[in-house]
Amino acid sequence: MKFKTFAVPYITDERMIYAGEYLASLGYERTDKIDNADFVVLPIPTKKQMLDGLDNKTVFYASGDFDGYDYNKNESFLLENAYLTAEGAFCLFKENCDTALYRAEILITGYGRIAQALHKILDAAGANVTVCSRSAESESRAVFAGAKHIGFDELLKPSGYDAVFNTVPHIVFTKKELGCLKKGTKIFDLASFPGGVDTLCAKSEGIEIIDGRKLPSRYSKKSAGYLIGKTVHKIIEEDLS
Repeated sequence: MKFKTFAVPYITDERMIYAGEYLASLGYERTDKIDNADFVVLPIPTKKQMLDGLDNKTVFYASGDFDGYDYNKNESFLLENAYLTAEGAFCLFKENCDTALYRAEILITGYGRIAQALHKILDAAGANVTVCSRSAESESRAVFAGAKHIGFDELLKPSGYDAVFNTVPHIVFTKKELGCLKKGTKIFDLASFPGGVDTLCAKSEGIEIIDGRKLPSRYSKKSAGYLIGKTVHKIIEEDLS
């Protein structure tokens, strides 16, 4: 099947403007008329109603279970997007903290793609990084990368972290764990809904929670959009040509 013409119908998400720009730079032709498009690119996250009227189109979407190709399951995309998220987390820290990362005591909960990318950035900035994760494999990865490691049970011990970056998408910090953090610790919650912190308990403990979701679209719109375009092109080249 020949893929030549494409449509990007949802551009309120600025990443999609840049995704279209990237695809056009590769020689694909953009059209505003979906009927004339060989394929359609939808934003992150794709909502079911966005696919209305696209039954006969090849659709590239993100985060769903629809007919088409989910570029958010592409491993290269996930790895590169993790670095964009980690860089955004670094920016978020600098915007919200009046202390340096150099010699700061930082805790990262979870050790997936985003946490590993963030660890590299924080380590390069001179922070003292501790990773809290569950599996033996993630412990080995963290230690080999130069971090200290603790288990989740150790979150119940008094700690001296200056900031916490959570990447675990379920509640990790309840009243007990929050009560063990030192006064003034800020938690940057990078996890998808519902996040990793009991926000009501955090408020009662006087702990500030900083929303770190959707960081690529907040700090790196162009790079994030180009990454979408690049991934769509890669799927076409590898799977549909």
